Order: sequence, then structure tokens, then C-alpha cells
Amino acid sequence: MDALGPRRTGTILKTPVDITSHELTCARVFELARRKKPAYICYATAHMLVEATRRFEVKDAYKCASIVNPDGTPIAWCLRLMRYRNACRVNGPTSTPILLREAETLGTPVGFYGGRPDTLVKMERNLIAEYPALKLVYVHSPPFRELSKAELAQDIAEINASGAQLLFVGLGSPKQEIWMYRNYASLNCVCLGVGAAFEILSGEKVFPPEWVQRLGLTWLVRLCQEPRRLASRNLYSPVFAVMWLAQVGSHVGRSMFGLSSRKRPTAEGRLSE
Repeated sequence: MDALGPRRTGTILKTPVDITSHELTCARVFELARRKKPAYICYATAHMLVEATRRFEVKDAYKCASIVNPDGTPIAWCLRLMRYRNACRVNGPTSTPILLREAETLGTPVGFYGGRPDTLVKMERNLIAEYPALKLVYVHSPPFRELSKAELAQDIAEINASGAQLLFVGLGSPKQEIWMYRNYASLNCVCLGVGAAFEILSGEKVFPPEWVQRLGLTWLVRLCQEPRRLASRNLYSPVFAVMWLAQVGSHVGRSMFGLSSRKRPTAEGRLSE
């Protein structure tokens, strides 16, 4: 992605997270698509950053991703505390319409993989109304169980045959991150693990307004919408906070006692280094 400058990241719980914005992520995604280079994009929540410390395949999925977006205000706050002053939250439900509008403008074929069949029917109807010139070439809801090798091979073949250059993946986390990590090299497109964006696009769920997101309360709105599914996941928030404070404390300790050989961070430096 040299045309857009070098990738900048800050390390949170040992995972590199991009210093980016919706506009920059959009530009990088379409640069990858233009190069016809298989790639995938992740959106890292506090829950998933904790998972990456516990599950090797999730850690590897983030490590190999072309972009790891800071999904949520708390992640952006952490990056700003690391002196990345321009760090912004970049989440799937907000990013997806931006990408779809650009795809419509450029004539880039897109596909969707994941979600329930009824969700996809509603979503496709809304997409046709909202983006009439969008080249929607592939929509598929795979079974929620583990796919056989033959089923997976068929899905990959159909995705490639569709000509989709962007593939929005909505399998839920961490399943979608692992699916992209395992399969992206076999696909002729850029994959984006946007999760709940499918239900937002279908109208089944409502994403909170901008002021709620700025306050870092997106989790509360989503919890009210899906209490059974998200209750246990939100227990990761205090775990993330403790682990993040431990990271900060470790850095401060190394700095105070001269245990780090690295230079002190500048205005754009990394607290984690």
C-alpha cells in the first residue's frame, strides 16, 4: 500500500492496530482491490484483542491482516493515550456504507458471505434501493456448522467465479477472522470482516447515533438489542481494561528503571515500544 504511505500501527495487548480513519481505510481497501491482491481487513474490538492473547489462531489472523481497524471508542482512546493523537474509531457498521458507496461509484463488484438467509433477503432488498448502481454479484448464507472440505471448496469457487472484488464477511467474531485468515489466499478479492453490519443493512438492528459512539457506549446499545448473545462478551471489557493498564504499567516501569533500550516516544511515538 505504498501509494498511500506506510502503514502506521500502535500495539495494544501485543496486537498491532492501525492508526487510521474511515476515509483512509476506504482508500487502502480499494488500493488493495485495484492491485488484485488477496487480502483481508479486520475490525478489532476490546473483546477480540483479549481473545488474541488467548487463541493463537486469532493472534495469527490479526498478524496477517492488511488492516486491523480500531473498532470502538475505547480502542481509539488507548491509541490516543499512546500519543497517536489522530487515532479514530473505525467500525464495520459505519465503514460498510462508505465502502459500498465508493464501490457503486467505481463500479467495483461486491459480495456478501454470512448471516441468516432471511437477513440476506432483507439486506439485498435494501441495498438495491439504497445503491441502485451497485454491482452486487454474490450473496450467500453458509450453514452455521463447520463446513466440510467439499462445501468450503465450492463456496470459494463460487466467490471467485462471481467476480466480486470486495467480499463482506459476516460470520461473527472470532469465526469470521479465522475464516478469512484460513481462506483469503484462495480468494481473488479483498475480504472485510464486518460482523453486525449485515443486520444493520437489513434493518433488523439499529446502530447507535454518533454521540453515543463518541461516549464509548455502543456496547450498551448493542447489549440491549442482543442481551443473550452479548452479555458474556461484554464481560471482556474489564478484562481488557486490566490488561491494558498492565501494559501501560509495564512500559512506565521499564522507562523509570531504564530497562528499555528504546528511545522515549515522540509526539507520534508508541507507548508500547
